[in-house]
Amino acid sequence: MQRRHFRALPAAVPLVLTALLSGCSLFSSGPDFATLSGEAFSDEQTPITHDARLEIRLLDITQGRTTVAQVDQNTHGRWPVPFMLQYDRHHIEDDRRYALSAALREGDNTRYLTLEPLPVLTDGAPLQQVRVPLTPVSP
Repeated sequence: MQRRHFRALPAAVPLVLTALLSGCSLFSSGPDFATLSGEAFSDEQTPITHDARLEIRLLDITQGRTTVAQVDQNTHGRWPVPFMLQYDRHHIEDDRRYALSAALREGDNTRYLTLEPLPVLTDGAPLQQVRVPLTPVSP
């Protein structure tokens, strides 16, 4: 009689493990990534070096300026500069205001930047294909 009892145990182990792992995923609150894409441009497009970098930051501007996400990427020396910024949807709330801020750097020098953060994501602001204007910085 005991042999029959132990024979059923190995067959039940995968079922028990599957149930436990499934239960864990119900309670997990990991990131839920979304992507905000667009391009940075300037009306005064002077040539930029091949290794120039574009930094895009997603800011919560409800009270102050708190960085929610950011990306730093190569420009490949071309205008306009496309970007893709991943952010966690869990950090976005409908009753808050968000904006993009950008800077284009060559080495340690900032060549272009946004004068005012550009609203995105909430209050009817764009969710995709955002065009971020950059202004040249005077040397």
